[in-house]
Amino acid sequence: MTKAKENPSDYYLDRLQDLPSINKTREANAAAWRNFLSVEEYVEREHVLGLSKIASSETNRVLVFGLKNKSDPSTIVSSVELLVRESWRFHKTADGSVARKSVLSGCVGGVYTDPSHRGKGYASIMIDKLMQIAKTPDVLGEDGFVFLYSEVGEYYARNGFKSFHVPLANIPLVAQNKPYEKPENVDLVKYHEFAPLFEEYNAHFDSEMREKTATDGLDRITINPTADYIDWYHLRSKFFVAKLYEQHIKFDGYRDSYDDLVAKFSSIQPHYYGMILRCPETGDSQGFIVWHYEYDFDKETEKPKNYVTILKIHVDTTRANYDSVAFQLIANLKNYVEADHGIPQLANFHKIVLWESEVSSKVLRDLRKFFQSVDGLNNSSLGAISFVNEEDDSRLKKGEILWENNNKLPWF
Repeated sequence: MTKAKENPSDYYLDRLQDLPSINKTREANAAAWRNFLSVEEYVEREHVLGLSKIASSETNRVLVFGLKNKSDPSTIVSSVELLVRESWRFHKTADGSVARKSVLSGCVGGVYTDPSHRGKGYASIMIDKLMQIAKTPDVLGEDGFVFLYSEVGEYYARNGFKSFHVPLANIPLVAQNKPYEKPENVDLVKYHEFAPLFEEYNAHFDSEMREKTATDGLDRITINPTADYIDWYHLRSKFFVAKLYEQHIKFDGYRDSYDDLVAKFSSIQPHYYGMILRCPETGDSQGFIVWHYEYDFDKETEKPKNYVTILKIHVDTTRANYDSVAFQLIANLKNYVEADHGIPQLANFHKIVLWESEVSSKVLRDLRKFFQSVDGLNNSSLGAISFVNEEDDSRLKKGEILWENNNKLPWF
C-alpha cells in the first residue's frame, strides 16, 4: 500500500461500462497520446482497438476504470485501463514433467490524471485499488498477474511492481531512392494474414518454455502469444494511416464491425507488415519477422521522422541457425523500408527500433558491425510486474518465477 496525500479510503475505483463515460476519460488522456490525431479521432481509435479480438472476446477484454471521491461520484479524478488476456504458467511437477496452466494477466495502460488533479497521489491510490479488483474471480482471480510498461520510471515500485528493463537497439536507415526488389527467398506477409505464422511460433514457444522449465525448475509466466496481438498493432497503424494519408477511405469506428474495418483497411497501404525467409535450396520457411510502422514528426526540422518497431522475430531452430536467420530477417526488413515505395506512408523512416530481448548478443554484435546500430539504449517503456497474490509475488521478486515475453509484443 502506498502513501498518498489524500486518504485512500475516501476514494473508490468505479468500472466504467457506458461508452460516454469511457470516451470522457479518453478525451482527457488524448492530451498525452493522440500524436497527429485530433481528440475525436484518438477517442475513435481507442474504441476501434477495443473491437479487436485481443480486446473483445469473453476472456480477452479491456476494462476501463475511473477513480472517484465518495463525496463527489460525478467527478473522475484519475483513470486507468486494464487489458485482460489469456496467459500461461509453466511449472515443473514432482515427477519431473512440465505442466502448463492457463491463467489470466492484466496489462495496465492509460494511467492518466488531469493536470487540475495532479500532485495528490491519485495514481498511486488508483493502482492499489486496481490490484485489489484484479484479484477478484470476475477479473483475474488469485493466480493472475499484472504488468505494465511505465513511462515514468520506477514510479510503480511504490505499488509493489518489480521492474525488468529491456534495453533498445536502434538501426539507422538511409533512403535508397530506388524501388524495392524482393529476393527470391523472401515472402512478404500482408495485413491480417499472420495467424498461420503465429500458430507455428506459439507451438515453438510452448516447447521452448517447457524445455527451459524442465532444465532449471523455475516457474515461468507469459502471455499466450497469438496473431491477435499483431492484428491489434496493425489495426492501430491502419487507423492512423487512414486518417493521415488515405482520407478517401470511409469508415465509422462506432458503427462498422471489426470485420468491416479489416476489409476496408486491407485496401490501403502499407499492405505488408511481415516477412518470411525461406531456405534457397528447399524453399522451407526458416523464420519470420513482424513489424509496426510508427509515425512521428521532428518539431525542429518540421519534417516527418518515422520509424519501424520490430514486434517479433521467430526462427525455426529445427531447420536453421538462429543467429544467421534473425540477422538476415532484420537485414531484409532494412532493405525493404529503405526502398522507394512512392507513397508518403512508406517514406521518411530514419531507424528500426528493436527490443534487445528479441535477439541474441551475437545478432546485436553483427548489427553493430554491419549496420552501425547503437544498442544498450534506455527504454522509456519500463516493464514492471506484480502478482495479485503475495506468495507468488514474493517468489517473483526472488527470481523463482520468471517473466517471459517481456518485449514489445504485449505492450499496451
